[in-house]
Amino acid sequence: MFNRKRTIMTTTTTWIPVGALGDAFAPDNHCLPPDTGLDGRTLQLHGEDGSRTTLAFAAGAVTRDGVTTAQCSITRPRPGIWFVDVRMADTPRGGTSLVLDLERGCYIEIDGTLPTREEAHVPLLDRVAAGTELTPVKARIVRGTIDRPFAPDAALPRPTGELLGKRVEYIYSPHERYEHIYLNDGYYTWRCIEGSERGLCDTDACHYYAIDTDLVLFIWREKIVPTLGIVMVDLRAMKTTGKIMGYEGHDFATVRNFGVGAHARVLSAIPAE
Repeated sequence: MFNRKRTIMTTTTTWIPVGALGDAFAPDNHCLPPDTGLDGRTLQLHGEDGSRTTLAFAAGAVTRDGVTTAQCSITRPRPGIWFVDVRMADTPRGGTSLVLDLERGCYIEIDGTLPTREEAHVPLLDRVAAGTELTPVKARIVRGTIDRPFAPDAALPRPTGELLGKRVEYIYSPHERYEHIYLNDGYYTWRCIEGSERGLCDTDACHYYAIDTDLVLFIWREKIVPTLGIVMVDLRAMKTTGKIMGYEGHDFATVRNFGVGAHARVLSAIPAE
């Protein structure tokens, strides 16, 4: 006869809203400074889907087809390449991010849409049964040419496997540190090592596009707390620039859209399958 003692290991974690994440990321962040190199420029975008868009830049603001954006952020990760993030007043649950490559005369646009409260609360098993994506966050991706008609043979940003197999640490500030493991063409795993989401991790939907040599556009869409992330990962400078969008609180009342930037470090890499 013997006594058996059972030890139960517990980890306390909190799934915070994106507004709280933005507050945590704000102090001492590693964002790139705003860039004014596009001021005075007017660009005509010709999308592969037949769309036509006019962007006019002035004093750090953007006018899109004659309508001034409600929110605008512009950074330049490399000479001739800009990351432009805008929100329009008439798209309360949406935001648009663009990578403009003036050297090659091409662009890629990501139009993100957050779910309504009802869409976000559909159980995962119901999504599985319906054959829909697990995440209710939507991202419409369009590529095209700048200041010239679109042609099928244009040099456009293309899907890439450059990040696959890599485990990368991202330091957003002295207080916020994450790691990503890039699994395959459609999924990656993230983990908060230090900061406001410490102890949390998940595997979410994602997309990858090659912008330049060692420069990857990475897009992810989270399913538990509806979140859209869009960053450019510079594997040469080991730096990122981009944005995160989600709801300010769990009440789905207000959208929070904020810029992010991190110092990067490749922890390990294995050959991608």
